[in-house]
Amino acid sequence: MFQGLWFFCKFGWKTDPRYILYHVLNQFLLAVIPLLNIIMPKFIIDTLLGSGSIPHLAFYVCVLTAVNFLASSLSHWLFLSAFTLRTKIAAAFDEMMHEKLANADFETLESPGFLDMKEKANKFLYGDWQGFAYVFDSALQIIGQIFILAGIIAIVASLDLRLVVLFMALVAASTGIEAWAKKNDLTLSLEQAKVERAWGYFGNLFENFSYGKEIRINSMGDWLLRREKQFSETALSYYRRRNGFYIKSGFCSALASFLQQGAAYCYLVWQVLAKCISIGDFSMYISAVASFSDAMKTVMDSIVSVKAYGIYYEAMRDYLNVPETIRSSGSRMIRDQQHTIEFRDVSFRYKGQQAYALRHVNLVLHQGDTLSVVGENGAGKTTFIKLLTRLYDPTQGEILLDGIDIRHYAYESYAALFSAVFQDFQLFSFSIKENVCLNRPAPDSEVQALLRKVGLGEKLDSLPRGIHTSVYKNFDEDGFEPSGGEGQKIALARALYKNAPFVILDEPTAALDPKAEYELYQKFHELVQNKTAVYISHRLSSAKFCKKIAVFEHGAITEVGTHEELLQKDGTYAKLFRMQAQFYT
Repeated sequence: MFQGLWFFCKFGWKTDPRYILYHVLNQFLLAVIPLLNIIMPKFIIDTLLGSGSIPHLAFYVCVLTAVNFLASSLSHWLFLSAFTLRTKIAAAFDEMMHEKLANADFETLESPGFLDMKEKANKFLYGDWQGFAYVFDSALQIIGQIFILAGIIAIVASLDLRLVVLFMALVAASTGIEAWAKKNDLTLSLEQAKVERAWGYFGNLFENFSYGKEIRINSMGDWLLRREKQFSETALSYYRRRNGFYIKSGFCSALASFLQQGAAYCYLVWQVLAKCISIGDFSMYISAVASFSDAMKTVMDSIVSVKAYGIYYEAMRDYLNVPETIRSSGSRMIRDQQHTIEFRDVSFRYKGQQAYALRHVNLVLHQGDTLSVVGENGAGKTTFIKLLTRLYDPTQGEILLDGIDIRHYAYESYAALFSAVFQDFQLFSFSIKENVCLNRPAPDSEVQALLRKVGLGEKLDSLPRGIHTSVYKNFDEDGFEPSGGEGQKIALARALYKNAPFVILDEPTAALDPKAEYELYQKFHELVQNKTAVYISHRLSSAKFCKKIAVFEHGAITEVGTHEELLQKDGTYAKLFRMQAQFYT
């Protein structure tokens, strides 16, 4: 029940202890004010109806107003200060969640189940627009309200203990129904997470300008709006069902309050008429009864909230405990030397798939080799690259670096060996320089020289801010929208700047015409002369640059050799080359 609360306390204390301390002090002040407002009016009323002593009245009024003023002002400051610190807690929580995304296995990121789990985990802090920060407040309220209850019970019990028993029974019944509503609500909330993720996807389609051309040229607007509406209506149906539980519990709560107030007023009026208590006592007891009900219900509701939100904590715990297999498998560091990578009888099957994407692949890459990987769509080329760069581990067989299984190396150490420009490469809404350097700073002159080498010099000269110009206009109206070729050159410069011993081009030129592609590969080939380069392209112009060509068919390597050797063999490569050559000769 309290595992989530304990986790949040430790997390909050680690992030900023003031958040916890302010809340505890605030609850103490919030407990003092109600007790003072219950007791002090009795003395004021009895003095007014009795001696009428001005000094006594002045003292009681001053104590009441001064303590209320000071406590309320300090409580207000503590609440707002803690609320500001809650933003800091939320930021730290986001960082923890994003760190998990950054370190999760690539295969995990592609799993819809993991994405649904992430949405549920987010509810631990943000669930239903309140989240666990609200539950933490509720837990602390238990302490403050128990303090209030102790004082009120002492007051009411001095009149008649049976009233305390009756009121507790009514509040317990009301709270039990509230707990039922909360439990059902949170269960539906977790089911709703998947629907809301789908609903949010459609919102992103309309807001993301990269989809704008497709939506307009294919007249998709109305169709997408209809699909979005289906998910929004499903989400709204969940809200209606969840609200239904609270409507029922609200009626029961109102009924309990009606019975309590009726019993209290009838009993106290009778006590006044029988001259057993004074008017001041009547005022104190009525205030105590009302406060008792509120305090008791707050305690019970807070316990229910803490317990119910345990579901969200379990979801977050499951999310954080998703294994990071690839990053945690090895610790060996890679030495600075000439490297050899060998695929030894490697087969691979994607999770949940019956068919193998790669079958019994055997291949050796020596440092300085240039390899062209060719084959039709679905032949296994990109899967081969994912295994080479260790985005995935083989299902069968092993990949060796300098004779040692790559799973024995620290992941970051192995990843540092590779630069890559993927077919779906991404540029960030940063400056051109930051897109090239990323987290590895460099002098402007070095970045400018590299961008000119890859053919972006003319574009840089046309930009007033040069390499400090923002890519895209998300955060800067003066940013520029790179064309397909310009974007590829920035991505290429990024890969070269990393200066890794292995460089991969995974069909990054698919949007270019054959001439532009040929020129880009020629330029790239000149720039990586002393590195191991792997090229993937549907067009075979890149193959002529390479010392070695591997032909993939149905997940297996069927031919390996030079361009001339494979033409003489007159197999699949020769067939594909002649098919393409006829369009250019």
